[in-house]
Amino acid sequence: MKNIKKILSFAVCACMIFGMTACGSTKNDSQKKEETKGPAKIIVASGSSSVPNSYVENGVHKGHEVDIWNAISAKTGIKVEFVTGDFDTLFGYLDSGKADTVGNTITINAKRQAKYDFSEPYAYIPEKLVVHSDKTNIKKLKDISGMTCGFSSGSNGGNLFQQIAKEQGINIKLVTYDSSDLLNEAFRQGKVDAMIYSAGEVAYKIKNHILDARMVEEDVTVGAKAYPFVKGNANSEKLNKAVTKAIQEMKKDGTLTKIYQKWYGMDFSEKPKDAKIAN
Repeated sequence: MKNIKKILSFAVCACMIFGMTACGSTKNDSQKKEETKGPAKIIVASGSSSVPNSYVENGVHKGHEVDIWNAISAKTGIKVEFVTGDFDTLFGYLDSGKADTVGNTITINAKRQAKYDFSEPYAYIPEKLVVHSDKTNIKKLKDISGMTCGFSSGSNGGNLFQQIAKEQGINIKLVTYDSSDLLNEAFRQGKVDAMIYSAGEVAYKIKNHILDARMVEEDVTVGAKAYPFVKGNANSEKLNKAVTKAIQEMKKDGTLTKIYQKWYGMDFSEKPKDAKIAN
């Protein structure tokens, strides 16, 4: 009888130990799954009036950024939510934690790299000199020497071209306009012979017959465009990794090329050969 009691007691203890071990194993497995599970959502701060990058028209958010993020969502399973506003408010959303990244054709530069981690570049967009379509003899930057050139206030390309003109001895009158609309009108009226523009924006305007113009072959500069993420944040790191992987896949399978062709009639997904990337 005593032996039977001892056997039963041992069996009960063994079951308890096994049960505790099994629970612990289940708990560890659950924790591991939670840790390896990817992010479920990303909030993207994007422009409300940046045609054709990201803009709101009749209450509908449109632009190549919307198409790219829809494709990223399809690749990763991550739900994308947008917050929209003027360009100068977008990094404020990111810095305050109200957004996880900024999707508005953001150029990578040294100042931004010091503060943010960037995804794989998803576009390489040149800054271009733009002339009237019949000016086919203008192929290089120096060919506009003696002319009047306009650019929008705050234009990276405009500020850089001022330096290039000085270094290369290009004799040119530079005129600044408060908006691209005013610049376009001055160009149409012949008040400026050339403009400095992002190739994406001007390609869209030429494709949609908003401007009768052509881009000069030589680039002013080329900007690598990518998505910024807050440094030292675990969730940001996971999002960045997932977004980068999706961009790499979209380059390989032609998804990015299709989006750029749709909006611009040009492909900006690959780095131009021998291009000097701005920093």
